[in-house]
Amino acid sequence: MSKLFEDFDTISEKEWKNKVQVELKGLEYNETLVWGTNDQINVKPLYTKEDVDYSQIQPLPRSSKDWKIISKYSENKDQDYSFLYGCLIPQKTFSTTINLPNYLDLFIEFDGSTDLKSLESLSNLKYLDLDIYGYLAQNGLWQNDSKKASKELVKEVLELKNFEKVISIQGDVYQNAGANHVQQIAITLAHAVEYLENFGADIADKIYFKFAVGGNYFFEIAKIRAFRFLWKMILEQYNKESEAFIFTSTSLRNKSKLDIYNNVIRTTLESSAAVFGSSDAVFVGSYDEVNQESDFGLELAAKQQLLLQKESYLNQFTDPSAGSFYIESLTNQLAENALELFKTIQNVGGFVKALENETIQDYIYTSAKKEQKDFDEQVVKLIGVNKYRNPADVVEKQPKEKIVKQALFIPIVPTRLAEKEEKK
Repeated sequence: MSKLFEDFDTISEKEWKNKVQVELKGLEYNETLVWGTNDQINVKPLYTKEDVDYSQIQPLPRSSKDWKIISKYSENKDQDYSFLYGCLIPQKTFSTTINLPNYLDLFIEFDGSTDLKSLESLSNLKYLDLDIYGYLAQNGLWQNDSKKASKELVKEVLELKNFEKVISIQGDVYQNAGANHVQQIAITLAHAVEYLENFGADIADKIYFKFAVGGNYFFEIAKIRAFRFLWKMILEQYNKESEAFIFTSTSLRNKSKLDIYNNVIRTTLESSAAVFGSSDAVFVGSYDEVNQESDFGLELAAKQQLLLQKESYLNQFTDPSAGSFYIESLTNQLAENALELFKTIQNVGGFVKALENETIQDYIYTSAKKEQKDFDEQVVKLIGVNKYRNPADVVEKQPKEKIVKQALFIPIVPTRLAEKEEKK
């Protein structure tokens, strides 16, 4: 058996390409088989060891092979926690009577409603979802009314001793607002570096990263892997060693109220990409998240991960995509392009300056408009929405609450591609 492949001749990529060119019968190779992306990366039909330095490939570790399955706390007394690793839970929920198993990791959404020190006695592993720069990006305003007060808030939470992490870098908003993969990596890096510059490199141990994964399966895998590599490289410049803890959610951008059960398939593929990209914790949004989220939807979403973990055995590998010529090539290209964009943002003064002069917004909204145009023209397809739509499927119109704030600059606002179609 070991000599089986010795009976077959190998061919070079050039020979393969020449053979394909004959089969195309006059069609142009690049126009027919090579496709471009919003990341300015052309995807080839064939990748070989010539596309990557195979000898340099190293698996990218997460904290363990067994990623954390995260759901939302629903306030339903019958909610099943037995298969969960953790819960997303609003800070204000702790002001009521609550009884959670102490083995659950708690991802606490900061809202300032309770004294955080009162939560230190909980035996659960605790992650605080506080991000003053993320709040600034999404609202155009400082979280505590001023830059100084917001920084004081960060200093206060850094003094909490019994929290695993106290700062979340909310990079998921960039994906949900329409940024391409290169932009998501670069802007999230600049976002995190703003903390290092203002609070010191040791804060890296108290940071975790939030990403959202969309439908471009292999690019999403490569995105998370590229970010891990670049974050480690940046920390080396600060003489700091720390592994990125990555919390990944499924995207809202490609979800729809039309043909709603397709969202189950989308989130399953997305959560699989999150796992293959070596996420430490994964949250799957329910299929009805964009409509009226139900307890059933939340349980189904969490058990999608359970199937990936216990029946597909994806938790048996540290980095299952390591060595794939295609994914390694994508990882390298995304990392190189993102590093250049990161440098550009730093050259205009860093993350906050780039928000204030709206450089970051220009990047994101230019990409978002291109993606929306492609969606409207069915270049980007959502089954059941702009392709194979059920004409009898009608969405009940719900008025949107308009909140007017005196923002310092244009905020970064998540939008869904399907919103226009849902109104038709």
